[in-house]
Amino acid sequence: MDKRTDKKFVDPVVDQKIIKQKKGKGIWWLLLAIVIIILAIWFSTQRNNNDAAPAPSSSSSAMSQPAQQPAATDDSTPAAAPAADSDTALTALQQYYAGEGNDDSQWIDLDQVSFATGNATPSITDEQSLNQVASLISQHPDHSIVVRGFTDSTGNEAINQPLSGQRANAIKNWLTQHGVDGSKITIDGQGADHAVANNDTAQGRDQNRRVAIQVKAAQ
Repeated sequence: MDKRTDKKFVDPVVDQKIIKQKKGKGIWWLLLAIVIIILAIWFSTQRNNNDAAPAPSSSSSAMSQPAQQPAATDDSTPAAAPAADSDTALTALQQYYAGEGNDDSQWIDLDQVSFATGNATPSITDEQSLNQVASLISQHPDHSIVVRGFTDSTGNEAINQPLSGQRANAIKNWLTQHGVDGSKITIDGQGADHAVANNDTAQGRDQNRRVAIQVKAAQ
């Protein structure tokens, strides 16, 4: 008996088909694995891009929000007093002595001087300018000076009338200490009369606590 008849006989053609089928199945699994890897990489990339997306900047947020309206102001709060032009009195005196429309009835506010409520002690806001006023007056001894004091409406007439005179006298003393002949100066107190500003506001009352001078040519 031939020994080859004991072995299982496989047709070579069939054997080649089986090998090809196995190889084909292996290729499909390999392709599927590659597709899965590619998809995993793609999803990972998309997630990283989302995580790395910058947050909206504060400026962009501010632009997207409606503009805030300014806070409403309280009209009852007095506005800050404007800075006084301390050269006004000096300029007016220079024009008077130069004969430019010199009117003996003209009153010149000494805007270099201010007073606290109920106080006759002057606060000199521009001493250099007031010194120039005193120097200019002293250079014209042929003229006399009237110093008139005023108050705001705080208090009654019994208080304001003498207080205005005390303020005028304080400026007279200051002028005499700075070279003006005291015999050429007279004082006058007007109390709360002749207000130049609204006494209903702190700013107006501050402007009404004042002293003015009048220059008179020698008769």
